[in-house]
Amino acid sequence: MSIYYDFVEFLKPESYTDKKGELSGKLSLEIKTLAPVFVGSGYEEEENGLLYKAFQKYQGQFVIPGSSLKGVLRTISQAVSYSCVDVEKEIINDLPFQRCTKDNGCIVCRTYGKMDYKGSVSYRDFNLRHGQSQIIRIPMQMSPNIKKKDVYYKNGKLRGIKFYRHGDYRQIPNAEVPVQAVMPGAVFGGEIVFQEIHREQLELLCYSLGLDGSFQLKVGANKSGFFGSCKIEVKNAFFIQKDLTRQAFDACEYARNYRNNDDIVKKNKQKLSEILSISKQ
Repeated sequence: MSIYYDFVEFLKPESYTDKKGELSGKLSLEIKTLAPVFVGSGYEEEENGLLYKAFQKYQGQFVIPGSSLKGVLRTISQAVSYSCVDVEKEIINDLPFQRCTKDNGCIVCRTYGKMDYKGSVSYRDFNLRHGQSQIIRIPMQMSPNIKKKDVYYKNGKLRGIKFYRHGDYRQIPNAEVPVQAVMPGAVFGGEIVFQEIHREQLELLCYSLGLDGSFQLKVGANKSGFFGSCKIEVKNAFFIQKDLTRQAFDACEYARNYRNNDDIVKKNKQKLSEILSISKQ
């Protein structure tokens, strides 16, 4: 497959409606940038006569919206669990399975939510705590061309979930579009709150954050141009008991325990690590 990307094959969705969750709590996290990160605001700004695409800000401060992180985690969770995926309407019949429904929800839809029901996890915006920004030129952003059957299909069906590898952004050709990027070494801080989830859901969430150390996430735009590489670290993790007291837990241990006895899931986890682990590239 391409030196820039590869696929993790789909796992067939299974119902997760019969599992009652009782775990509620909070993860306080830091996102540390390992490559330039660009989360576009949709606006342009000017510096020394140069128009560039601006980074997302709130009250003048750089932020990674919680929705951006949620999308990344959902995609990773879909790749390593028995869950459905969302695709464009015109290719929905090209999936090798049927998507789950409100009455037959998979673990990802139960955890992250869906059109029919609310998820069990909420995401706060991650604010820049320290770091520098720089105007960098990137290639024009293009949507994936799903019509390339030899790339996106296998045996007449969509082959899986596409992930971009890590690399050196300075080696990407045709960089013409100026963007405002937060540079490597920056730190964003924020929180994830979970309510009444099952242990397996929490293990999946912690794993998808990369807390077992087997891979590093990619956040924001220009992933194909080697932007977005990040490492997430836990500053605090605790359960909130019914009497409102707090009980600390090891989120990294939860990540390491996710589906360790499932050989099918382990195969996908190994593939994801092969693509997204900086140490393997």
